[in-house]
Order: sequence, then C-alpha cells, then structure tokens
Amino acid sequence: MSLIKSKRTLLVHALKIALIPLFFGANMSYADESAPLAPAAKNLPAQTLLVGSWTGQTTGEGVQKAIYPSQGIYRLRLNSDGTLLPLDVLKLSSPSWIVFSHDHKFAYTTNENETGSVTALKVDKDGKLHIINEVDSQGAHPTHATITTDGKYLLAANYSVNPGHAGVTIFPIESNGALGKAVQHVPFIEGSHAVADRQASGHAHSVNISPDGKMLFVADLGADTVHAFSYHAGNKEPFSAEPKLDLHFKPGEGPRHMTFSADGKFAYVSTEMSAQVHVYRIEQDKLTEIQVINLTDSQDPNNKGGAGILFSPDHKFLYVGNRRRDNVIVVYKADATTGKLTLSNRFSAGGIEPRAFAFDKTGQYLLVANVFSNNIVELHRDAETGALTPTGVTVQIGTPTDIKFLP
Repeated sequence: MSLIKSKRTLLVHALKIALIPLFFGANMSYADESAPLAPAAKNLPAQTLLVGSWTGQTTGEGVQKAIYPSQGIYRLRLNSDGTLLPLDVLKLSSPSWIVFSHDHKFAYTTNENETGSVTALKVDKDGKLHIINEVDSQGAHPTHATITTDGKYLLAANYSVNPGHAGVTIFPIESNGALGKAVQHVPFIEGSHAVADRQASGHAHSVNISPDGKMLFVADLGADTVHAFSYHAGNKEPFSAEPKLDLHFKPGEGPRHMTFSADGKFAYVSTEMSAQVHVYRIEQDKLTEIQVINLTDSQDPNNKGGAGILFSPDHKFLYVGNRRRDNVIVVYKADATTGKLTLSNRFSAGGIEPRAFAFDKTGQYLLVANVFSNNIVELHRDAETGALTPTGVTVQIGTPTDIKFLP
C-alpha cells in the first residue's frame, strides 16, 4: 500500500464510459506505444467483472481528483466486441480487494478502513451482488484476502497504516456463505525500520495459500519477510507458524504480493520498494531462491513501486505492475522447466498507479485498475509474444483498486 488515506467525504455518484486516446511517455526502453490500436477480439464471449475501490475522494501525491468518487463495488460487462458496459454499483465502504468462493456463489471483500472489516456477498449468476454479513477484521486497513483450498476459511491481511493493528485474521465460512466469528488472529508487530515511514511496524500486505493447500505465506512489507505457516484444518487454530520456512528479504525491499506456477513447483514474490520479482523453487514446502529480476533499470526510488503479480491464463508469461512515476506493466516470459524469468518488455498501464489487473477468460484482454487516474484501461494481449496493446477503451471509476472476472 503506497497511500496514507485522509478522511474522505462521500459524494454523489455517476459513472461514464468513454473511448479516449491514451497518452504515453517517450521512454525508448518501452514497446512502441505509437502503434495503431489493438485488433478486434476473436471468439470473445460476453463476461461479467467486478471492480473494487476506495470509496469517496482520495488525496495525495499523484492522485487525480475524481469527478465521480467511488461508492463501492462496480459490476461491468465485457461485451463480445471488446467494449465495456457499466451495469450497477453495490454501495460499500472501500471494498478494496475481492475474492470468490470456490463454487463462485459467494464473494468477499476487504473494507480497507481504519476500523477494518470484511463483507460476505451472495453472487447471482449474472454477477449481481447481495450483502450477507460483515465482520470485524480485527485490524486496520485490510488490503488482501484469500480462501483455503478446502473452502473452510477466509483469511484477511490487515495492512494497517499506523503501527499496532497489522496481522492476519482467519474466519470460518458457513454453508450460507456468511463469515463466522474469527477463530485465529496473528498480529504482526515488528518492522525492519529500514524505510522509516514505511517499516516502523509490521504490514501484512497479502495472504497466499500454496497450490497444494498445505502452506500459508504472508507477505509482511513492514518486516521484509514472508512468514510461513502450516495449515491444519482440524485444529482449533488452524495455522501454525513455521519460522524455519520464512523468506527473508534485504532491508527496505518490502515484499508485497505472491503467485505460483501452474504446476506448483515455483513461487514468485513482487517487492514494492525495491521493485523486483524474487523467484523460488519449491521442494517439500521449502522455498529456495533461484532468481531476482528488476522491474525497472532505474535506480531512482521514485520509479520503484512494485504492485500486482499475475500469470497469463496459459502461464507462459508473468505480468507485474510497477507504479510511482513508472506506471507500467512489465512482462516476463516464464520457463516452465526452470521457473526462471526473461524480460519480454514493458508497457504503459494507460494511467497512474496500476495497482491490480485481471485477464478475461480467453486471455485476449488485460484490464488494469489505475487507482490515481480513476480509470480501468483495456489492453489487448498477444498470446505468442505476451505484448500488450491499448484498445482505446477505458471506463471512468473513482480510485479502482481491484478487478475480478466471474467464471
């Protein structure tokens, strides 16, 4: 999380869709962004997607004032011709991250406020949302969530801008999709203090379940550590700390998000302040680092802001966001045998602060949530090269923070 949010006032909502030209920098290290717009989609089924947000007006460095500040979770349709149509909004307070239950009948959002909470939602077949219940996250600014592979528990990561309220909270998921009373809370107190204004205490930025469901890895940006826990579904407190399996980073790197290869043999961690991807080989729950690769060639901290990390649906390419003054999506080709990455290219995100992004089910389009420029930008993906090309389609939404497609 790169923004300390001030108190914001909810304003009258409106939402517009627009086709606008996208303007790009002239940095020659990037792909040719003066090329024509992307080709039309092929065999694209209409799809529904949800957009999470910080609600109200946000202020801070780089933030563009939203003409229409967000009011909650937005439901959009990606049409078969590649256009985007806003459908409706469910009013919620700062639903910044969205995760679906494994049967996709329910969704859960972290409400990223000083007094954090998590909201359970019923999802209709058309993606329309209905609130089931809301529970206290037992921390501040919950920014990420995931569900155990057996579907029994939802885990919420409390980032906490201020010291003392960070950590992970575990909630049982009831048969009707509601969240039960928390069964475990793991506080993250100590920071590395390497970056004074970012690491004075622990900051749980993401919760990540291993593909086999046996392990939990929590990226603690404040402590420069990814904490490891083993999962025991039948225990009263289902997660046990495994400090010998923790991943340690250099002071000030700030681990943020994590993902895994399709076969579960490799793990990838994006770091925020050092703007890198750390690659690990997985053997019997132990992660061994095999590569570190930079998101940018710049040594200027103002150009470093590692963000989301996501494989293409075919798992041939890894896409990682870099924010601050860079504002690009970095594309790496992934070697399926060794797990190592090779830089393919860097592409403009079409806005400011590309926090999160998502592929449609065909992998033809990548949609990017640019928080500070208040827009969702659509990029066409070349399946052979991984390259991203702007389509000229964007949707105006105040401070969008997450995008999730319904299956």
